[in-house]
Order: sequence, then C-alpha cells, then structure tokens
Amino acid sequence: MLIYSTLCNGRNGSETVYELLRTVFSSIYTSALPEIKKTPNGKPYFPGLPNVHFSLSHTRTHVLCAISDKPIGCDIEASTRNISSNALPYFACDTELEQFTPLDLWLLKESYTKLLGETFASIRRHLISRDGSRIIFDNPNVSGKLYEIDGCRAAVCSLGDHFADSIVLV
Repeated sequence: MLIYSTLCNGRNGSETVYELLRTVFSSIYTSALPEIKKTPNGKPYFPGLPNVHFSLSHTRTHVLCAISDKPIGCDIEASTRNISSNALPYFACDTELEQFTPLDLWLLKESYTKLLGETFASIRRHLISRDGSRIIFDNPNVSGKLYEIDGCRAAVCSLGDHFADSIVLV
C-alpha cells in the first residue's frame, strides 16, 4: 500500500486529486493511467486492472491518493475541521465518541464507506471501536489506520492489514 498527498495550491481539489493519481500510477506501473469507471454508488475503479485498487480524497488545501493490491478507502480533512455536534447523531454513537475524537471518527467512517463502495447514508450503521491503538471495525476483515500530515488528519481502511508507515508528501 502506498499513500500520497500533495497541496492543492488554490487549484480545484477534484482535478488535483486525479493529477496526483496519474502521477502515482505512472511512477508505480510505468504506464499511462488506465480508464477509470465508477460503480453505481460512485466508487472509482480501473475496469481493466481488477487487482489494482485506489481511493481518493481532498480538502481545500490537500489531496490524498491511496493505492493498493487490496480494496482500500481513504479520507483527509484539515486538523482544525470542526465536526458540528448537530452532525454527530447522524454518524456516531456515544460509545464511539468515548473512544475517538469526532474528527477521527468521521475520517475512519468516511474511509470505511469508501472502502466498501457504499453511500454516505450507510455511515451510521457501521460501528468502530478501539482496543489500545488497534482500531476494530464491525467487519473483522477490515483494518484501519489514522495519519497526520502537514496540518491534516487522514484515515485509510483496507481489507489488508499492512499499512504504509506514513503518507508521502509529493
């Protein structure tokens, strides 16, 4: 698994994240970015490369690209992002909020739903807990990790349990 981030520098995050994917893909596979399609729920994938998985995310300042040989989901937000207390009941339960900050829980749940290829509407039904530093998902095949980079927090979820030690800033 490889995880990359770069600055948006005032550019459109959606465009910048695909530029990052193009750069990362060509450096790993030494070929041009293949065709990308989306599932009915909007998860992007490479139809011609079923063993190459990726996930994309962006904030106003940064973009994030995770690429792996296992299904993957990622999310990035500014470390200072405030999650409204009014939003908490829509994606979290009290037990989860006792174990995670609202921002970390948001990141984990968003990356989890991206991994599964689900819509935002499913975010509340997935439960996450913690055992020391280990993050536990309601699906025992899922693993996750939180990262900090350049004023941002990020989460990556995967069906594998090998995670990059850090995010590479490009």
